[in-house]
Amino acid sequence: MKKYFYYAISALLMASSVITTSCSNDDDSLNEIRSDKPTITHWVEPYHVKDGTVEDAKAYMSDAMQRYGLSGETSNSSSIQLRYTTGVNDEGVLYSFTKHTGSLYSVIDTELVVNDDIIFKYLNDKYDEVPGAYKNEARLQYTFTNQDKSMVITTVRVSDVCFNIDYSFISK
Repeated sequence: MKKYFYYAISALLMASSVITTSCSNDDDSLNEIRSDKPTITHWVEPYHVKDGTVEDAKAYMSDAMQRYGLSGETSNSSSIQLRYTTGVNDEGVLYSFTKHTGSLYSVIDTELVVNDDIIFKYLNDKYDEVPGAYKNEARLQYTFTNQDKSMVITTVRVSDVCFNIDYSFISK
């Protein structure tokens, strides 16, 4: 029995050294992600013009949002999607266009949580928060609208490091 006890103790010692090594903070990319420092100094909204075209979105992205690169373009029987990414986590923009008319109907912008103060300051300055809409600060869940109420912008945290900004257009 004493023999097994010594094996158990040495196994625990080896396991604890493996756990502390694998959970250390030596990985610089994880430190960047978990940093509280913003990675941007100002925020540029993605293209979000109702009924805009694929060509319009591509031109805007190449001019105004050069941090992002086109990483995918897919098409099916009902829609066309453009996917832009920065290469940092899941940060990127997804555009959806109707196949029939080719017009923009949805934009989902995935941003890093460390940039939330800069982004929410911009959204609060440019748009109106929808009164009475559900709000949850911990989940970064807010709802905004533009002056003529033709667009709704919702935000929600989707992971420890990212949150989505969703632009939806309202038909009157």
